[in-house]
Amino acid sequence: MIQTVILSGCWDRNEINDYAFWIGTALDLTESGKLQKSAQIAVPADFKSIRGGEGKSQRANIVLTATGKSIVDLTQQIQDKLPRKVFLGHRRAIFIGEKLARNGLIDVMDQFTRNTDTRLRTDIFVVNNGEGREVLNINSPFNQFSSIVAVDQDRYCRLGDTALRDVLIDAGRDGIRPSMPMVEISPMNKQEKDKIFDVRSVAIFNKDLKMVGEVSGRESLELFWIKGVLRNQFVTEEIEEGSISLYESNLKQTIRTQFEGDKLKAYIKLVGTGRVLENNTDIDLSLSAERVHIENKLNAIKAKRVEETIQKLQTKFGQDVFGIGEEFHREHPYRWKEIRNHWDDLFPTVEVAVDVKLDIESTGDIRKRIVRKGDKGERE
Repeated sequence: MIQTVILSGCWDRNEINDYAFWIGTALDLTESGKLQKSAQIAVPADFKSIRGGEGKSQRANIVLTATGKSIVDLTQQIQDKLPRKVFLGHRRAIFIGEKLARNGLIDVMDQFTRNTDTRLRTDIFVVNNGEGREVLNINSPFNQFSSIVAVDQDRYCRLGDTALRDVLIDAGRDGIRPSMPMVEISPMNKQEKDKIFDVRSVAIFNKDLKMVGEVSGRESLELFWIKGVLRNQFVTEEIEEGSISLYESNLKQTIRTQFEGDKLKAYIKLVGTGRVLENNTDIDLSLSAERVHIENKLNAIKAKRVEETIQKLQTKFGQDVFGIGEEFHREHPYRWKEIRNHWDDLFPTVEVAVDVKLDIESTGDIRKRIVRKGDKGERE
């Protein structure tokens, strides 16, 4: 009889059919100032019909929305709409509406740090000029879940990937301010409407976790290179002789800091390797002298542009999203104690010098460059 009781099975089993898998979260601020939370929930019953091509047009997910005052209350409201227990272990992305981001994320982040079900590797985005729930409703042709599309796209768009963990770490340090990639819904034609979005900008936050501005394009890539996040990128550089397209990889950075009287100075070195993908000049890069000349020219151009980007963020936003303050902290811990509480005021005054050392290791040539007739140094 005792053995029968022991072998009677699980009394508290949790089957997969008991769970509703929460894939993406959107957080927005309504016109009345209330918090709005939306959830992208997987609908397992529709997986077969969508993948099997049976002609059905059902989405593989539903988007549920609730409005209230706290994250926990909104989560329970969404749970009340589901016949299964919500499971956050598979959540891939969090989307913050720009209005909420500019209002501040302190309370939002507080809940994320306390909830043991939160995956710190969850990617986080700000929605440029829009609401987070708009992204959840995107019906991408590449994946049933727009949350997963955003995560994959973030990795391939050259901005790397920023996780909730990264934002929380930056928010807890004195010498750096948080930044997040931005999703932009901007269809160019009817075919792209409700199907395509871009990840090409970076939102800048202050120490109170309020969004104060954004940078995009080349400046966003330079920001992440200085921060040590960018690993590779495709770039086209314009010079007097024409244009050269490169694949730049093994991108790294080092930052050194110095106190010179009352002045604070930072020296940033950016390094990497380049592979020529397209050469629209008459320069034969297979010749060492020509290649070194172009390397020096491109490095000087890059260094000047990066310095301009840093100066722009210093003067326009005044927020150290690069982590220069953290380097002062590491190298001068005793002096840092004197300035840590005033870093936002001091950062715009830091004198920054940038040195770029990008080596072209592969020119991609399968033959010598053919120079047009009449050009100096003509050769075949």
